[in-house]
Amino acid sequence: MRKIYNFLSSVKLAVTIFFLLASGSIAGTLIEQGLSPEVYITRYGEKWYKWIHAVSLTDVYHSWWFSGMLVLLAVNLAVCFSKRVPSIWRAYSSVDCDFTHNLVLNFKHHTLVPFQGDMENARRKVESSLKGRKYKFWLENNHGSISLFATKGAIGRLGPVISHISIFLILIGAALSSSIGFRDFLPIFEGVPVNVTEGNFTIVLDKFWIDFYENGVVKDYFSRLSIIDNGKTALTKTIQVNDPLQYKGLWFYQSSYGTAWDRADKVFMRIIDRENGKVLADTTLDFRKEKEIPGTDLRLTASNFIGHYAFDSRTKQVFAGSEEHENPAVQIDIYEGGRLISRPWIFYKFPNMFPIEGSKYNFILSGYTSPQYSGIQIAKDPGVNIVWVGSGLLMAGLFISFFIFHRRLWVRIEPSEESTLIYIGGIANKDTPGFEKEMDIIIKSL
Repeated sequence: MRKIYNFLSSVKLAVTIFFLLASGSIAGTLIEQGLSPEVYITRYGEKWYKWIHAVSLTDVYHSWWFSGMLVLLAVNLAVCFSKRVPSIWRAYSSVDCDFTHNLVLNFKHHTLVPFQGDMENARRKVESSLKGRKYKFWLENNHGSISLFATKGAIGRLGPVISHISIFLILIGAALSSSIGFRDFLPIFEGVPVNVTEGNFTIVLDKFWIDFYENGVVKDYFSRLSIIDNGKTALTKTIQVNDPLQYKGLWFYQSSYGTAWDRADKVFMRIIDRENGKVLADTTLDFRKEKEIPGTDLRLTASNFIGHYAFDSRTKQVFAGSEEHENPAVQIDIYEGGRLISRPWIFYKFPNMFPIEGSKYNFILSGYTSPQYSGIQIAKDPGVNIVWVGSGLLMAGLFISFFIFHRRLWVRIEPSEESTLIYIGGIANKDTPGFEKEMDIIIKSL
């Protein structure tokens, strides 16, 4: 049990835990989290994806090993806390006026000062010197001698205690947010209501716009959002980066913007007679709206759009390889003479790549327009206030630990035949050179 106790309280264990947590956080930053397996396979290959999935690098912060490291860190802090607090509290709160001059002479920093005057004057001189250096002191008369114990900066002893408590609070807040909180990303389009199931209300993007610098670089971007609750507008606010909207415990952050990768406003098609190569029509299709093509027996519908077309040969599924328009493609429902001929994917960069069997026409995707979306991050973070309190305490604990030092002095005043003898000695938990300088100043004043 002693070995287990020492292991759980060791600094080496804490350093190892912090290293593993930092490594996991770096991996979670470099590897985008929460995407579909197909995206990871496309980016890293099937071999690497197996390793990434095996160690849960696709969802680092909810993985069993990351949570286990946090629990182990909490145990390490608790054991260290139980081991150190009793001695820290004794040093912080103890008052020791029952000592002899032999104790003073045993300190590394000590001296004997012959004082020309009686014991009462020596006491007043010592008290005046200690008050000038902001010491708090206690005094006792013992058998014709005077014992004086002085201390300052005792709160410096509590810096590590405050830091340990603050880390506990941060862990509690993080665990609370992880267990009942969530984060999600919503690409929202102007005028298209989005149901927020977590809050049982609807959010609408009224307007999205971008501000630019004179050289054309993006300066800032804004979204005017409206909350529709029970059929009424409950709240309207224009958000921007670092200025979110908050409603019913949910936070809506301006995260990004971009061109939609899963839909198109307009699709421009060129229709060619396969037999003689004559252009029969250049037409514009509204997305997911059927259109009859004059002069032909065609009815066309642009039913699907993908900005980066990718295909999984194993599952036979089409998916978006990324959010960029790397390989745009439109799926067209083709009806000839009232009969569905085909539903092919037509590629913008590769016209006539796949001839459509059974049709007397060729189809070329000559262009398209896609709507712009506002990227809104939605978050419920019930532990955030606890984390902020813990972070504030952590800064306070570190400040106290690094800049406030506990110094203690033991002074013994005894009579002698020719003068009064003042024995003075002390210790400091940190900043020994500074303590030595202060001792010299006190001794010179005596």
